Formats: sequence, C-alpha cells, structure tokens
Amino acid sequence: MLDLLLLLLTAFAIVALGWWLLIASEGVYLGRRVVVWLYDLVAPRYDAIKGFNPTYDHLFLAQPILARVAPDTAPYILDVATGTGRLPLAMLRNARFEGPLFALDASRPMLDIAAERLRGQAGVLLLHGDAEHLPFDDGAFDVVTCLEALEFMIRPDGVLAELCRVIRPGGWLLITHRRTARWMPGKVPTRDALRDQLAALGMTDIAFEEWQVDYDRVWAKRTVTYTPARSSPSASERA
Repeated sequence: MLDLLLLLLTAFAIVALGWWLLIASEGVYLGRRVVVWLYDLVAPRYDAIKGFNPTYDHLFLAQPILARVAPDTAPYILDVATGTGRLPLAMLRNARFEGPLFALDASRPMLDIAAERLRGQAGVLLLHGDAEHLPFDDGAFDVVTCLEALEFMIRPDGVLAELCRVIRPGGWLLITHRRTARWMPGKVPTRDALRDQLAALGMTDIAFEEWQVDYDRVWAKRTVTYTPARSSPSASERA
C-alpha cells in the first residue's frame, strides 16, 4: 500500500510539474524554442481561448492610441508579439486610422492566422522575427505595442529595451503588466520595478491603468533627449 501511495504521489508531482512548466508558465522556464512551439500548437485555438472582444479592443486599444498621437491619423505603429493580429485588427477597423502598421511574431502558425484575418486589409506588414532583435532603426515608430507577452519572453529586459529603442522621440509605448504572477516567479516585476526600468530607458509619463482581470495597460512616452543603448544592430547595420 505504501508503494502504491508513493507511486501515486510521484505521478501527481510529475503531472503538476508538467502543468506548471507547459500550461501555467507557457514554457518560459524551458527556453524560447519551447515557448514558440507551444504557441505554434495552440495557434488554431488561440482566439477561442482568449475570447477577444472587438468592441473592447476598439474602446481600450485603438481609441486610446489614436488619442495619444492626435491629430496624426497615420502614425507608424509596430505591434510586437502580435499573435493572430489582435492589435492590427483593432486599429484597421477604426475609421480614423490611416496606417501604416507593422506586426511581428516568433510563431509562423500564429502569423498565418493573422494573415488570414487581415486578408484584404491594406497598410499592414506581418513579420516573422525575434522581439529581442527588432530589425528596425532607432526611432522608427510613433507607437510601439506589446500586449500580454513580456512575461513570456526569455529576456524581458532585453525586449523592453528594444521596444523603447525603436520609438521616436515623443512617441508612445503601450505594454501590459501582469497582476496575477504567483505561477511565474521571477518573470513579472512589481509596478515600482517596471516604472523604474522604463524611466532608466528614458521613458516618461508612465501610467498604469486597470484593464483586464490579469493585466494593466502601461503607457510611457519616449523623451526627446534620451537614446537607449541598442541590444541589437539597426536595420542599416544589418544590410
């Protein structure tokens, strides 16, 4: 009986560990390849799992972005970790937005679904790439977004530095901050730590706004005088 109990406890521990490593933390403790592989697998069901609401995305993503860049109706926008194209769809459905928009993700199946959802929409370019090494020059965009993704990056600090690097002086960053992080120790900074990190990267007007059950929206504005240290070469240097 004791042997059976030990066997059951061992099996339970293995299942629990697998659930934590592959489901709760989405593979982030196992490396980038595992994270991308998991997103590749879930891509066909991703939108159904997340349950995105187009009306909410219009009200809480597209409208606030356009309000911050007004009166400009054609800001250059980069959406990093775009997934199935949630942010691009929200922007392109807004009658005031006139593009252009770039959307990058590390999962090809996710981008394939985004391409299908965005079929027939002009002014958006989908890119397969690594968020830690963005293929753009410094200050290339008016707005850079990264939603519900930083905590699943292997080196979120490096990704955040890249996001800030490609924002023009006076441009805006929109990211999310996970509030429920008990299953992801060491991956989610406190509000104060994130605020300090953004300030060290030359960002001002930092604001946290309640958004979803698990996430805050975080806005920050790029200062005119600060130039973040690049964690990757610019596009011109790659050529």
